[in-house]
Formats: sequence, structure tokens, C-alpha cells
Amino acid sequence: MNAIPNSNRPGVSLYDSLRVGYLPQNKQGPEMAKYGYQIDKKLSNENQQVYFNPESKKLLYNVTGSQSLNDWVNVDAKLALGGTIGKGIKAIGKPLERGIEALLPSSWRNKFERGYENIVGGYRDTDRYKQANETLKKAKAKYAPTETAITGHSLGGRIVQDIAKKSDKVYALDPGQTIGQKVKGNQNVYRSAGDIVSLASAGSKNLKTLPNPHVRKIIPALLTGDPKKIGLAAAIDAYHAHDIGNIKDSDIFV
Repeated sequence: MNAIPNSNRPGVSLYDSLRVGYLPQNKQGPEMAKYGYQIDKKLSNENQQVYFNPESKKLLYNVTGSQSLNDWVNVDAKLALGGTIGKGIKAIGKPLERGIEALLPSSWRNKFERGYENIVGGYRDTDRYKQANETLKKAKAKYAPTETAITGHSLGGRIVQDIAKKSDKVYALDPGQTIGQKVKGNQNVYRSAGDIVSLASAGSKNLKTLPNPHVRKIIPALLTGDPKKIGLAAAIDAYHAHDIGNIKDSDIFV
């Protein structure tokens, strides 16, 4: 993709901000340079990326979705449980997490973060959440931006909603959502129709549901009446519904 002249550049699309976050770290800088942004290598890693545009003085901060065992087993589980089960689950949290940890290969155990004492809503006590929050604070202090845009997908989409200040512009796609959690009206939150991860937020008046281009398999499967084919097709379509590629041609810019 060729660089777009500054005068004609509408900004970075939400798709590109999310897409670059999943690229190898040595490719993130060159990609964002096409939009006039410089990557801060000291503050960036595979979980969050800090970009600054020296011309516009704009800070762009992205938080990726789940990428590790700890994200899936620990952080996502806390997010799913928070606010829905009640205080009673704290009683089983400790033995549950101890049991999961005992089943893990020894080389993985040091990456498994226990947080049973805060399992209800305890994802804010995980390293993943705290690192994202601290990095954003450091980036703002370092650059003193005139504007801050924050993007996130999946788990990252949930995190950015919670760490943002009112003055920040937030753009989240298919955020991991807990039943009962509200989507703030001053944030731009989207989900693809059929996405399971963000299903709990589907009825929120402040969330925009986008068309899902991946319903190709479920319809033929339904016509067969075969439960196995229907289940497999539904799983495949739901998986693709969580793909950031669904917004590749959208006009959402950050």
C-alpha cells in the first residue's frame, strides 16, 4: 500500500489500527509510518502499541485481543465471570485456579497468573489489564498529545473501554463483554452480527452491530437438517464473525 499524502489522508482506519497490532513487532513501525505515525518501541509490545504523530500531535494507542495461554485461561475467564455470578464464586475461585495451574506443564506455570481472591470482576487485577493501563498513562505523560485515540479488539476492546478517560476517543470491535456491563455512550463500540465474544452486549443501545459477511455455511447446513452439520457450520461462521477483516472496507476512521 502506498503512502497517502497528508492533505488527502482521512486518518487511520479502525481496521488498520487493529490489523497492525497483530503483525510482528518489526513490521508495525513501517506500517504506521504510512499514516504519519512513529511507533514508540520502548512502550510497545505484542499486547499494546503506542504511536505518535509529530505533525498532528495525536497519540494512537492500540490494545490487541487474546494472544497467550494466560489471556485465554485467566484474563478472559475473569472477564466472563465478572458481574454475573456474584460473590459466591469467590469461594470456589481458589481451588479452581489451583486445579487449573496443577494441570499446566511446568514451563507454563510461571505465566499463569492466579487471582482467585478477585475472580468476580478480577480481570482488572491481572497483569494484562494493569500493563495496558500503565502504558497509556506513560504515553500521555511522555507526549502530552492534543488528542488521544484508543483502539482495541476482543479482550483489547474491553480493556480500552475501561482504561480510557472521557476526553479519549475510543474505538472497540467485538469487545469481550460481561452480562450486565454497559457500553458508554461517548465511546464507539462495534460488533459483527453473530459474534459470540461480544454477544452479551448485543442489546446495548450504545453499540452498533455491523453486517456479518460470514453466514455462508449455516444457511446450506440448515437446509440439510443435520444437527452435526448445523453445529459445525454455526461454529465456523461464529469464528469468522470475530475476524477484524469484516471491517476491512468500512469507513470507520480513528
